[in-house]
Amino acid sequence: MIKLKNISFILFISLALPFVELLINPSFGTVLDGDLTYENPFLGGFNKPKIQWLDWNNDNIDDLFLLDEDGHIKYYIANQNCNRNDCFTLESTSFYNFSNILWFYIDDFDNDGFYEIITSNKENTNLVSYYNFVDDLFVYEGNIIDSEGTEISIDPTMVPCFADIDNDNDLDLFSGNVIGTVNFFKNQGIDNNMPVFNLETNYWQEIYIVGSSLNQRHGASAINFNDLDDDGDLDLSWGDYFQQSLYIIWNIGTSENPLMDNKNILNQFPLNDPILTSGLNMPSFTDIDLDGDKDLFVTTLSGAYGYQLINNFTYYENQNNEYIKQSSNFISTIDILSDVNPTFVDIDNDNDLDLFIGTDFDPSSFPWVGKINYYENIGQDANGEILLVKATSDFLNNAQFTENNLYPDFVDIDNDDDYDLFVGDFNGLVHYFNNIGDVDNPNMKYIGSIGDIDLSGYSTPEFIDIDDDGDFDLFIGNASGTILHYENIGDKYNFDFVLKNNNYENINVNFRSSILFINISCRLDFIVCNGFGDIFYYKDNDGEYILSNDLIYPFLGLNLSLDFYKNNNYQGIISGNAAGGLYFTDFLGENLIGDLNSDQIINVVDIVSLVQNILDESKYICSYDLNQDTIINVVDIIALVGIILSSN
Repeated sequence: MIKLKNISFILFISLALPFVELLINPSFGTVLDGDLTYENPFLGGFNKPKIQWLDWNNDNIDDLFLLDEDGHIKYYIANQNCNRNDCFTLESTSFYNFSNILWFYIDDFDNDGFYEIITSNKENTNLVSYYNFVDDLFVYEGNIIDSEGTEISIDPTMVPCFADIDNDNDLDLFSGNVIGTVNFFKNQGIDNNMPVFNLETNYWQEIYIVGSSLNQRHGASAINFNDLDDDGDLDLSWGDYFQQSLYIIWNIGTSENPLMDNKNILNQFPLNDPILTSGLNMPSFTDIDLDGDKDLFVTTLSGAYGYQLINNFTYYENQNNEYIKQSSNFISTIDILSDVNPTFVDIDNDNDLDLFIGTDFDPSSFPWVGKINYYENIGQDANGEILLVKATSDFLNNAQFTENNLYPDFVDIDNDDDYDLFVGDFNGLVHYFNNIGDVDNPNMKYIGSIGDIDLSGYSTPEFIDIDDDGDFDLFIGNASGTILHYENIGDKYNFDFVLKNNNYENINVNFRSSILFINISCRLDFIVCNGFGDIFYYKDNDGEYILSNDLIYPFLGLNLSLDFYKNNNYQGIISGNAAGGLYFTDFLGENLIGDLNSDQIINVVDIVSLVQNILDESKYICSYDLNQDTIINVVDIIALVGIILSSN
């Protein structure tokens, strides 16, 4: 059995430094969860997704743009000849580096053959910003104004939409009001490279959706237009903060002169199988199956009836103007509530790494208790990808333990050849579970929190023998953004942690820090991340840690937590985020473990090279020391043969 925290500490990572770009791998892994199969499980989760369909790459298929609470736009490319959710490939987690966005809309507003984007951000919430597309870049032109030069204002609690309501070949702007009416901004054309919108009325079509007879309605919070009855004009659909379904107002006028039927508002939609959620549903339409009609998608932004952090991306197929529900989790991804914290460990001693995911809490149930999800690694699927099966959503199953925002870390703290468990929590404590089972069958017994460790919140434990004295020391991130170092003054059988440094390496990442140690080129480097989505790589330079830019990360979401994963096919970082999802990020340009001649193939040639090193008593080469015991001998040959056999 490997007696280190996880396998990452004994594996060699040879990075082609400097400047290694790390990319999200959308094909990494397959997950089985009951009757569900997730073909692309590590594409990040969704909490309150706002989406738009648009053929960005001009292949006649609408791609997917998705904005969540992290303020960045995700861009998914739709693959050709495919109408399934797993046929979307994540292209970017931060489309053109837009950040801090409240809402967005992409279209060719000036009819120049290029797309522009209109957004609102979290700093100037009421204002509306316009970006032109110039030389493959979005260039900020300014805030949208009316014909009098006054900046227009949009209620930040509403999600506006654009539609050519009068069929004059330009897009007009609509937004709701909390008082229950709809604002109508008519498009006046282009001036100084920007469209101009005049507020014609804040009582469009005399729609008033709050009142004694309509007491469930509370403004047009998320609206959209589409020809729902196929009569050539645009009907209005909207999700309301106090409505768990969708409302529909039919257009009984014409495409040039709309007349909205306020007397016959449809209370629930779709007719045959109405959506029913926590409220504030955002409708959108696209022909996802390329059959000539538009299908319905509804994302749940969570309104008055609680939080819906999973199953919040629903797909209805349009079948002869009847919308048939196909899925409530359209993008096939692991999505576990919010603030998930992953870690890999071989918990069942079968020589592969299993996945554990700590969660915040489920706001839909009481008590609000965090859980640890366990996914067993059962080998590989038909494509050679890691195959995980969800074993349980409550690995601890311990009535004594009622904390939330759980951050798990496994380590053999008592040297009895099985993994024990430590869990950080929301309050800043670190809890200890002793494994009273055995190496093959774990059984975690709750002992209690560790000593005097009581931090500012969001404690994130990481164990490593930093001083090479044979026992594990403890590093903890926390809400303040610093890293604390606790030395183990006990021994490998009985731990005793004392605070050695309350600001390790003078690191302060401002909010919700966590640290991950990894062996890179036989050096012990570490990575620190924070709640804002920042990732910092510290490289060991002859015993001194230096902040380095050698690793370039994509944006992975808020409230990050990291762990390392390695098998014979992959090496990289698994990251959890605030949206409840995970990403797998590949290291590129590196040698595989055992690839001693750097030809990207692990075979008998590498064995010959290793044997020659031993016979010639050549100098010590760290990459040849596969078990990292500082000796190159027959044990390393056995390890290399095992790598080759497992690869085959």
